[in-house]
Amino acid sequence: RMSPPAPGGLGVEDLERTRLALRLRWLWFSRTDDTRAWSTLDMQFSAEEQAIFFASTYMMIVDGLTAKFWEDRWISGRSISEIAPLLYACIPK
Repeated sequence: RMSPPAPGGLGVEDLERTRLALRLRWLWFSRTDDTRAWSTLDMQFSAEEQAIFFASTYMMIVDGLTAKFWEDRWISGRSISEIAPLLYACIPK
């Protein structure tokens, strides 16, 4: 637990939740805003972060330009990586 700002702390109640929230925000922006300076970086997200992100979002295929074919849940709420994990494991990253 962090100290409040008055005694010299940062005022962050739960550093782990704050970290997770910021990582999920980066994941969201990496999918929705390619104008950000870091959008071209190969950001790596943990399995937990991806699971929380996928559990709280859904993909609508509109133009097919932003969807990730293998990872996004566009087949009745499931991704190809979930439906066919052995096939997904064969795909180069």
